[in-house]
Amino acid sequence: MLTAFRLSARSRLALLSAAVVLLAAAPALAQRGAIRGKIVDPDGNPVPDVAVSIVLADGGGRPISVTTNDRGEFLRAGLRVETYRVSFELDGWEPLQAMVSVSNGSQAIINETLNPLPEGVLSQAQADAADGYLQAAQMAFQDGNFEQAVSEFERFLELLPDSAGGWFNLAAAREQAEDLPGAIEAYERAYALDAAMEDGILAVADLHSRQQNWEEAMAAMDRVRPLVESNAVHLFNYGVFAANLERLDVAVDSYRKATEVDPSFSTAFIQLGMVNVRLEENEAAIAAFESYLEVDPDGSQAEIARDMLEALRQQPG
Repeated sequence: MLTAFRLSARSRLALLSAAVVLLAAAPALAQRGAIRGKIVDPDGNPVPDVAVSIVLADGGGRPISVTTNDRGEFLRAGLRVETYRVSFELDGWEPLQAMVSVSNGSQAIINETLNPLPEGVLSQAQADAADGYLQAAQMAFQDGNFEQAVSEFERFLELLPDSAGGWFNLAAAREQAEDLPGAIEAYERAYALDAAMEDGILAVADLHSRQQNWEEAMAAMDRVRPLVESNAVHLFNYGVFAANLERLDVAVDSYRKATEVDPSFSTAFIQLGMVNVRLEENEAAIAAFESYLEVDPDGSQAEIARDMLEALRQQPG
């Protein structure tokens, strides 16, 4: 026979209290919401393929990524009730950020307008790509792989077509790759973008002379005449171009100026003498050859200078 146990009023109260505590300790259901949005351009057209990144406003947790569809729309559900920073990025467009708070059981709405980047301004991804092309080009150039350097510089310039330095470097790489017309074109682009790139025009003159395009070589030097007038080597080269075009008076003037800028420039004296011989200016030729021997009596052309002097002095006065 079972014995019935009867609880006192105090015992029953204790059990009820425990049950209440147990119910209070049970976890509450998580509160969730969503973020919905649409991205359009300044004309109101939807912008697809925008990378949408959703992160907690305090920076905690991992980013959540979604992408806009063909209608420029996106949806991310199952988000905790928090405040979020939402970023929008697409190559060629200005990046955009918005703050939004998610409420339980509802959708936070973001409708934003994305603006194209101004011409010449790169997105971060494009800037990173340009930097990679530039580094690859420089490494290839240093390794003597000039064809690859040309290719990498060209890729860099597709992103930054207004980079004068990029065109100058491309020109140098093309020159080393023996693409002289291409190098001339690139040097000209560099100078057109930055008038301080005068060395590029001097390089143009040199490249034309290597192809025996003497007129073009002189014309290039005429464009940077102040730079030429202050440099003995440039003046000497100008004289060479003029002499090849049979502009002997111009050649004499240029060689003479070269010796004035640099009185130790012995090769300029020998050329000055030779051109004066062709002009039958014998006294001027003698003076030039004598100056050569004074400057460089044991030089590689000293014997030529002595022979020319002997021949000139034997001529009837």
